[in-house]
Amino acid sequence: MTFLNPALALGALLFAVPLVIHLLNRQRHKRRPWAAMEFLLKAYQKQRNRLRNENLLLLLLRCLVPIVLALAVARPVLEQAAALLGSGGGVHHVVVVDGSYSMGAAQDGGGSAFDRARNLVGRLLDRCEADAGRGAKVTLVFAGVRPRFLCRGDLDLATVRVQWQQMQKPEDAAGDLGEALAQTAAWLDEAKDPQTRVYVLTDMQARALGAALPDPARAAGPELTDTARDVVEALQKRPGTKLSWIDVGPFAGARQGGTLDNVQIAELRIAQPAAVLRTPIDFVAVVRNRGQSTANCEVTLDVDGGEPLRKVVTVPAGGEGEADFQVVFREGGRRRVRASLVNDALAADDERFLTVEVRDRLRVLLVDGEAGGDPLLAHRFVWQMLDPDPDALPTFAVTAVDLLALLGGQCTPKDHDVIVLADVERLNERAAAALSEALQAGRGLLATFGERTDATSWNLLLHAGGDGPLPFRLGAKVGGTAGSAPARTATLLAPEHPVFREFPEDVYREVLQNVPFWRWHEVAKDSLHADAKVLAQLSDADRTPLLVARSFGDGRAVFLTSTIASEFQPARWNQLNDGMVALPLLFGLVQWLALPAADPFLAEVGAELSCSLARKPEAIQVLRPERDGRAKAPLAEEPAALPGKRFRLGPLADTTHAGFYVFDYMVESEAGRETASTPFAVNVVADEGDLRYVGHDEARTALGLEAVATGLPADAESTGDGDRSDFGPSLLLATLALVLAEAALARWIAGRRN
Repeated sequence: MTFLNPALALGALLFAVPLVIHLLNRQRHKRRPWAAMEFLLKAYQKQRNRLRNENLLLLLLRCLVPIVLALAVARPVLEQAAALLGSGGGVHHVVVVDGSYSMGAAQDGGGSAFDRARNLVGRLLDRCEADAGRGAKVTLVFAGVRPRFLCRGDLDLATVRVQWQQMQKPEDAAGDLGEALAQTAAWLDEAKDPQTRVYVLTDMQARALGAALPDPARAAGPELTDTARDVVEALQKRPGTKLSWIDVGPFAGARQGGTLDNVQIAELRIAQPAAVLRTPIDFVAVVRNRGQSTANCEVTLDVDGGEPLRKVVTVPAGGEGEADFQVVFREGGRRRVRASLVNDALAADDERFLTVEVRDRLRVLLVDGEAGGDPLLAHRFVWQMLDPDPDALPTFAVTAVDLLALLGGQCTPKDHDVIVLADVERLNERAAAALSEALQAGRGLLATFGERTDATSWNLLLHAGGDGPLPFRLGAKVGGTAGSAPARTATLLAPEHPVFREFPEDVYREVLQNVPFWRWHEVAKDSLHADAKVLAQLSDADRTPLLVARSFGDGRAVFLTSTIASEFQPARWNQLNDGMVALPLLFGLVQWLALPAADPFLAEVGAELSCSLARKPEAIQVLRPERDGRAKAPLAEEPAALPGKRFRLGPLADTTHAGFYVFDYMVESEAGRETASTPFAVNVVADEGDLRYVGHDEARTALGLEAVATGLPADAESTGDGDRSDFGPSLLLATLALVLAEAALARWIAGRRN
């Protein structure tokens, strides 16, 4: 209870006036003995009690009149928030704000759903600050890339206000509210507050409801984690807790849901497996129209922020279109490529980012097991088809060495993109270590096994009991020469694998599957590594693996159990050397092996960024995307040493916005310390751009909600004096009633006494 005019409440002291008059009247007469009165004394004594009660009642009414009048003028006010905050202490206000990038959609130049949610949080804080004396606590949960508690049960509303002011925009996140609600419920169980109000502010996009919303496309099966519905039901059953689900989306007023138009760049890819200097490289930007009408889109592509290329694409409603760009790189290194549209209502998915390693050539180191004999019989005779004209600008550069160069350490495998071991007889520890080091560095390895191959040496040094790159135990040679043994053929178990990308149609793959094989190496049964993939197998009784691929470290390895030999080799094991087969097979193998096992430089928002480097980086600083808004800052974690004299760049997990994250650092070189940089491309999840919003009835059914609101509850709003009860007018009426009652009672008593 407060007073608008507290000084006037002192007027209640005027109640003393009738009290003094009453006391003075009691002393007005002096006692005188009178014989005649003795006869009346007994009658007076009978009436004395009644008269005293009547006088006291009149005195009470006359004292109440000035007291009530003074209170009426002072205007007492009763806060409605008292009912909200309760008699047992302050309420714990828990606010969960949807921070996914769909909350940033703005329609017709108006504010976004996130702006509306932020305003509601501000009004709730105003309410709490107005009732600061009641001890209200506030918890802010931001459901972005990962649920984050901006503050937990904080009584210091100034601190909460600072966190609210820093919450300026949504993150480029995608996902549902289930995890944020689950963490909130766990926190409430830990806090154990008797009175809790939970407010969930969301745009009601369908993805926000996650698995709680029925989806015919989703396979039925047991749920292993709680859905948003499970958490909502638990919160609504929690004693002392009231849940308010608040729609701040574009269709909140209609309550029926709906769909907003949105055009986005869903994908940006390079058409070729690898980019090479002075060679035309094709980039493809996939434009997706999630709207209800055809869209004419201007797509731009720029490299390292330079002059953009432009294409106009017509995309039908609900369909996709592609914008093709051809770029010729004049400088090597890792380059930054960005495709963009003119910003629409949802700007977050109007850009797509990619980093591309541009090389002078794809460098192949061929360790030729037949290098010491006739050049026409050597394996370089087959592999020279990758680099037929040294005066041209080829994609590949093949360097051939003999086995002694590898065993003696006269060549460095990790300096090449792909290492080919063509029917190499044996290995030693130095060679095995060099090959493992190259794979750890992200290089590719192709091993073809033939007549010279000593399986024991390979198993000992490269299989290494299952810890080495060789994903199986190599067995003995089986089969025979052409004509002396039945020919086998290959069966492609993964015809769509990138290794076979140069066989563009089924008819060409049929040619590959009809190549005869007479001789091969066995593979020990049950020795295949769990992460190995058999791309092709032979048609023999044992279904011997022919082509096996696996990842090792940051690199890739492929093993061919029947070697490709020169057409002049008198005892060939197969006819893979045929031009219609050898050229596309070698092209596909080398281009796939030249790429790392996983591209660490391309990630989705929220992913951890890191990679391996050949030299130890120092003084690392991270430049974030423009959308992030934060300044360049040092990287907290130091680099870690890796096998093969490499270093793992300290991870960066705080990737909340799409764009380029550039790591700048210093490295030691022969010329001294020099600067270097490594860019990473981080993109949004395109499906978050599906701006389909759920109606209130559908949300209530899906989540088991009691109601869906479009604003804060009445007792949580801050609207000036509109949420206060002014008792001044009521007390004036009470004063008038007391005056009338006193007058009527006095007249009645006087009439009785007369």
